[in-house]
Amino acid sequence: MNMNYQIPVKKLSNLVHTVSDASFLSDFINQSYYGVIWDRHIPVKIQDWLNKIDPKLIPSFRHIFHKNEVIKSINKIFENSLSKDTQINWLIQDITRLSKVFSNLMNVDYIRLRMEVVSTNSCRKFHIDAVKGRLICTYRGQGTQYGMSMDGNDPEKFKTTPTGSPILLRGTLWTDDNSRLILHRSPPIEGTGETRFVFVIDPIFDLENEI
Repeated sequence: MNMNYQIPVKKLSNLVHTVSDASFLSDFINQSYYGVIWDRHIPVKIQDWLNKIDPKLIPSFRHIFHKNEVIKSINKIFENSLSKDTQINWLIQDITRLSKVFSNLMNVDYIRLRMEVVSTNSCRKFHIDAVKGRLICTYRGQGTQYGMSMDGNDPEKFKTTPTGSPILLRGTLWTDDNSRLILHRSPPIEGTGETRFVFVIDPIFDLENEI
């Protein structure tokens, strides 16, 4: 018999914690939660701009930065794609803020930042990332979907992270084996016409090993 032990959706909140302010994201380190979501809302005018902008204008990148160089580096990346205005300045400042918060939480000097414009079924299978921890923030489109399974099979029931709300997830390199209970994926959107803007931060503990 193939026993697939599922954790009901209503119990997910006991394992994936939701906070209302960035100051409480420390629960990701200090508490026994397997994931933490910062429940927030992007300003209406900014979200409207993100939803309407031509996806070709949003730069895709994947680079390692020192935490003190993020704002300068992100400014340089975006200046080649978009003219500076209120909306793009907000996005740059938000990326910088999330980078500072996450690098401090993980106690690292270097982080890998990745921005992806997604319109396919990329990462549509439930999985666990081969990192210690990861922050994912979807600025446009459906957020990351997550669920729990005791035996590693795909969750039959899951939740979707709200757009604009960062989710912090433990990966396979977390010391607690129970981190493997959390499975997540990108929503399958191919053929729907939807485009997602996904921002990801990974901690870098050994810079020489990453070069």
